[in-house]
Amino acid sequence: MKKRLLLLGLICFAVWNAGAQNMLRSMEKTVRLDSSLYFENRTLRSQVLNFAQLRNEEGMTDVTPMIHGIPVATYSLNAGGEVIANEASYFPEHLSQNFWNYKIDFVLKPTFVASFGNFDKPTANKTSLLLNTNIVLPLGLSVYTGINFPLVNQLTSQPRTISPAPTYLSQFLNLGSYRYMSWSAGLFYRDRYGADFQYQKADPSSKYSYGLDVNYSGLYYWYPREFRYTGFKDLSALFNFSVRWYKYNSQLKLTAGRFLYGDNGARLEFVRMYKKADVGFFSVASNHGVTLGLHLAFAIPPGSIAENKYVRLRTSEEFAWDYYYSTGYFIGERFRTNFRLDERLALYHTNYWNQFQR
Repeated sequence: MKKRLLLLGLICFAVWNAGAQNMLRSMEKTVRLDSSLYFENRTLRSQVLNFAQLRNEEGMTDVTPMIHGIPVATYSLNAGGEVIANEASYFPEHLSQNFWNYKIDFVLKPTFVASFGNFDKPTANKTSLLLNTNIVLPLGLSVYTGINFPLVNQLTSQPRTISPAPTYLSQFLNLGSYRYMSWSAGLFYRDRYGADFQYQKADPSSKYSYGLDVNYSGLYYWYPREFRYTGFKDLSALFNFSVRWYKYNSQLKLTAGRFLYGDNGARLEFVRMYKKADVGFFSVASNHGVTLGLHLAFAIPPGSIAENKYVRLRTSEEFAWDYYYSTGYFIGERFRTNFRLDERLALYHTNYWNQFQR
C-alpha cells in the first residue's frame, strides 16, 4: 500500500507541474558567450544538439557540453556542414552568479538482473525501482543517494524490504588533450561497496580510444534491522581499446584484464550507436568460461517529468543492461557505477553527433 501511495504521489506531482519544454529548459549551468553556449542536460544520456535548430532558435554557432560542470569539448560546424570538435576552455565561472546552479534531481531508475534457462525458475529475476537523488557540487563532484523499493527477488535470499539506494561520491575531471578521469567511492550497484577509478583517452575526432578501469570492492547487504558486509575481496583491473566504424556509427571494443570474482579474461564487443539507444553483442572468454551476450543502453522515457527552478523529477538518463548465459558462473562481470567512462564519452564523438544534424 505504501509503495502504491508513493507512486500515486509522484504521478500527481508530475501532472501538477508538467508543461511544454523548449530546447534549453532542462539545461543547467548555462552560460552564453556571444554565439557560444556552455551547457549541461542531465535528463539525457547524450548531450547532442542540432546546430540548425540551435542557430534558428537561440542564435548559437558552437556549444560546449559538460559533465558535472566540467567541459568535455567544444563543437561547431565546418564549411561542409559536418560537426568538428576542439578542446574546450574551462567554464567561465566569473560569468555565473553562483558556482552551484544545478537543480536537485529526483530520478526514477529501475534495476534488473535476470537468469534465464534454470529448470526450476526459467525466468528468475531481481527487480527494484530506485528513487535516486543526484546533487552536483563544485569541481566536478557529485553525490548520489536515494531509496530502493524492491519489487521482485527470485535470485537471492535477501528480503524485499525498502532500503537505501546506492550511495556514493563521484568526481569527473578533464585532464586536457582529450584525457578524462573519474573516480567514485561508496556503496554501489549489485551490493558492492568500495572505490573505482577510470581513465580514458577519447579524442572526439579520432577513430581510436583507450582507457583503464581499476576498482577494489567488497559486498554489502541491507536487512530489516542490520547492515552486513564482507571485507574488501575483489580487485579488478581492465584495459579497454576501441575502434570506431564511421559508416555505421559503431564501435568494436576489446576489454581485457581481471574482472570481478578473480576472473581473468577478455571481452570483445560490437556496439551500434543509434540516436536513442546503443545495441551491442559481445563474447567473453575467461578462466570461468566462454559465453555470448547482449548489451543494451537507452534513456528511460519521458525524461523530465516535472521541474521548477530548484527541483526536478525525472526518469533515468540511462538504463544499461548486459545479458549472457552463464549457468550460474560469473563470467566477465564488471563493476558498475552511475556510468562507465568509455561508454559515456563515446556519445561525445563527432561521428555520433553528425547523425543528429541530418
